[in-house]
Amino acid sequence: MQEVRLQRINSEIKRALASILAEEIHDPRLTGLISIVNVNTTNDLSHCTIMVSIYDKDKKEVIKKFNALQHSAGFIRKLLASKVDLRITPELHFKLDEGFENSEKMNKLIDSLNIPKENKNNND
Repeated sequence: MQEVRLQRINSEIKRALASILAEEIHDPRLTGLISIVNVNTTNDLSHCTIMVSIYDKDKKEVIKKFNALQHSAGFIRKLLASKVDLRITPELHFKLDEGFENSEKMNKLIDSLNIPKENKNNND
C-alpha cells in the first residue's frame, strides 16, 4: 500500500514540477526544452531525486542550464509546496538524464559502421 501512495506522490510532484518549469520560472538561463524524466521520492518524503533531460546541441549550454536549475532548487521547492499538499515538502535533488544523448551516440556509431545491406528476393 505504501508503494502505491509513493507512486501517486511521485506522479503529482512530476506534474507540478513540469508546470512550474513551463509557467512559473522566468530565469533566462532556463530557456529551451527541459523535461522531467523521472521523480523518485524517499519513503519519509524528505528527499526527492528528479531526473531531467535538457535538449541543446551545445554540451556547455546543457551544463549551464543544469547548474541554473540546481541553483534554483530552493525556489522551485517553495513553489512546489504551494502546488502539492504534503506534510513535508521534500528537498529537491536534480540529476541530469543523459539517456537520450547516449542513445544518439550509439545510433551515430551504428550508422558509421559499413555493413552492407542484404538484398532479399522473396520468390516464394
